[in-house]
Amino acid sequence: MYCQNKIVYTVQAGDSLYKLSRQYKTTVTELILGNPGVNPYNLQVGMKLTICPGREYEQTGSASRPEMTPGQGAVPGAGMAPGPEMTPGQGAVPGAGMMPGPEPGPEMTPGQGAVPGTGMMPGPEMTPGRPGDHESANEVENALENLVEGMRLAWLEHVYWMRMYLMSVTVDAADQQAVEERAQQTADEITDIFARYLPINVTRQLRNLLMDHVELTGEIIRTLKSGDLSDYDTLIKEWYGNANQIAALLGGHNPFFGSRETRNLLLNHLDLVREEIEQQINGEYGESIETFRSVVTQALSMADYFARGLLAR
Repeated sequence: MYCQNKIVYTVQAGDSLYKLSRQYKTTVTELILGNPGVNPYNLQVGMKLTICPGREYEQTGSASRPEMTPGQGAVPGAGMAPGPEMTPGQGAVPGAGMMPGPEPGPEMTPGQGAVPGTGMMPGPEMTPGRPGDHESANEVENALENLVEGMRLAWLEHVYWMRMYLMSVTVDAADQQAVEERAQQTADEITDIFARYLPINVTRQLRNLLMDHVELTGEIIRTLKSGDLSDYDTLIKEWYGNANQIAALLGGHNPFFGSRETRNLLLNHLDLVREEIEQQINGEYGESIETFRSVVTQALSMADYFARGLLAR
């Protein structure tokens, strides 16, 4: 995700992702996306976080700018210092705040000019007289970027709310019902992304299957917590059967999802979530946290796979 005013923040004592999201007018999910590998439950003082502030944030100058070399001046209007590749004596391109690039290479045909307003020379795939090619390529790229971002956010919401539901049930908290209802909403959020590319009847089936997944996960958590495992194996079979149904539904509509990879991704997700749940219920808290980090990483890979498949269709 492109961020024009990205900053680097040094974690202070008492900081949390929620606190920082409020301070910088962004969301916890976007902070997680911008800092892969960071354990959101274990921020360390001195840790560096990349933050993309929201539009309402007025920068106070408290965050540090990375990798600015003493003596370098910021490029006017850009807030960035010129890179080491700039040769003394070169002048900035008027109105761009950027230094000119190298001379045109031998592959450039005499008479070719820079693409107006970009300062860039056309690539070999661009044909003179066909300006629409550039716009079409940009539209496809933007569509993929937006789809990937939306799909990732939806799956992150899902795994984090399911994690919070697990924690709530484990300690028998009073908010169990409220958290469960919010976790169920993530089924709609994921479905909303797919709905732009699926017929309405397929969308409805997908939504029902995702809702069943959330409910079955909740039943598995509560069953393990109760200690009565008489129905546990049956629930597990239904859980995995539900994932197979989702894979079959998507594969039946989109050839991209017809491969075994779709099914394996969904089943791998269940394997990790099951391990996380069992570890948490058994009091293996450190192991559960580490497994959850794997859940997040795998969910992001799964989201990227689904986004590519939807756009390919």
